[in-house]
Amino acid sequence: MPVIDASVVVDWVAPGADPGSTAMAALAVLAERGDSILAPRLLFQEVANALLTGVRRQRWSGVLADSAYRRLLRLPVRLVDSQLDLERAWELARRFDNHPIYDMVYVALAERMSTDLITQDTTLRRRLGEPGWVVGPADI
Repeated sequence: MPVIDASVVVDWVAPGADPGSTAMAALAVLAERGDSILAPRLLFQEVANALLTGVRRQRWSGVLADSAYRRLLRLPVRLVDSQLDLERAWELARRFDNHPIYDMVYVALAERMSTDLITQDTTLRRRLGEPGWVVGPADI
């Protein structure tokens, strides 16, 4: 039951998503294994914002973004965040060079659930020192 961050989920739902991407391959592996996908509530807000940003930047139409948003809402994601995750995320952000708190919420959740965090954010992985439980989609 890994925690998945928005950097991966955007590649699952965005218009024109590459079916051969490592993110899509990770989704196939998770589905094949029957793994639950864990995430903080923040995931839906971040991905929805990315879809709107794509419309504003004219990467895709509003109609395509609406369809992607509906795909997002149908993903089998189990929301398991708590106030404790935000508190831990603050500690982590302060420790790791004031890294953005929204990234650290995913880290705190994975830490609390004792599971992997799957992210495409290489900056985050490097900043954390490449812990074995913070992995890229190709690593699962």
